[in-house]
Amino acid sequence: MRDEMEVPMEVFVYKGEWGLPSIDYECSRLLAYLKFAGASGKVIVHYNGNPFSSPNGLLPYLMADGRTKIAGYGPIVEYLTAHGIAPLGNGREGGDFSNSTLISGHIQYVVENMHPYFMYSLWGDPKNVDTTRTLYAKRIPVPFNFYCPRKYVHRTNDLTQSLAGFTLEDSLEFHDVSELADNARRCLNWIAEKLQDNRWFLGNERPSEVDALLYGYLSVLSKLALPNNALQNHIRQCPKLVQFVDRTTATYFAKEGFNSFTANGGTGQQQQQPHKQQQQNDSSNKSSPNEPSSSSSSSSKSGEGSSKGKGPSGEQPFYNGQQQDPDDGPKERRKRYILSGLVASVAMIGYAILNGILTLPSEGNYGNFIQYDDSGDYDEDDN
Repeated sequence: MRDEMEVPMEVFVYKGEWGLPSIDYECSRLLAYLKFAGASGKVIVHYNGNPFSSPNGLLPYLMADGRTKIAGYGPIVEYLTAHGIAPLGNGREGGDFSNSTLISGHIQYVVENMHPYFMYSLWGDPKNVDTTRTLYAKRIPVPFNFYCPRKYVHRTNDLTQSLAGFTLEDSLEFHDVSELADNARRCLNWIAEKLQDNRWFLGNERPSEVDALLYGYLSVLSKLALPNNALQNHIRQCPKLVQFVDRTTATYFAKEGFNSFTANGGTGQQQQQPHKQQQQNDSSNKSSPNEPSSSSSSSSKSGEGSSKGKGPSGEQPFYNGQQQDPDDGPKERRKRYILSGLVASVAMIGYAILNGILTLPSEGNYGNFIQYDDSGDYDEDDN
């Protein structure tokens, strides 16, 4: 086991947006878990993960010993916990498991009430699904970006079919999610009531796994701009929830916060400023929050770790929506469109050939695509 631990574990997640470390709730949940556990030097985070390399076709996944891949938040956390990586707020230090039952109960309640409508809002609502799919597709290499997002749609379809009695292919009038929405709103109210003036959910001085779960859901819901996002409007009416997300992001993800220049119509200019002044739209050149990040990360080709994006002290600042995404410029988009068109053309031609719609000329008949009947046939008919 000692030799195994000498090899740093690697976690692969989606790159972030809106100043968040990741666009995906499960990736954000895992990243928060690692930060709360103080996994610096033990886990390397890659923000350019490819879900096609994951065992289940989704992110996040963990590379345990340079060979073994573990996919999904649950199995990853189980592996991390077995190797002594867990938030101190879980109450497990020194063999104390007094909070384990309480934490498990809270997690189960939040997931049962929040997750179904959360998934429907992103991947089931016809008004939102194209926005969400595009957001994920931009972070997945071609041609896998045509396939991988569909997995989330299939998962959402299974949820709505089992819990609400309809499939996503049904007419919109059959999409009765009122009960799921009510459960999610009541859960948000319960979370806000529990938080009150506490920094963390359980009222402890240190965050627990419940806080990682809440950050995963609330960060995406509060920042993702969807045509129809009822939960976002509800969160904005609960200042405690907004403060929880902003405080956690500024404290633990100041270096990993990312915004593409297309997200809010920015110009690509990078700015530094404290999180509180960001809310007041005051663009002053001040340093990031004092509390540093606790886990190491390797940035992707997007330039997150480049010297151009670093402040005078050498640290990468917390961005407020003006960071340019090098992978989303006009030239890069044109390349993606051309490559996507070529892939689609090859796929359609292959489908046509396999199904006999399109036939290739025989070996002895190159160029003669139109064959005429032999004149002798006509003579026999005339006689």
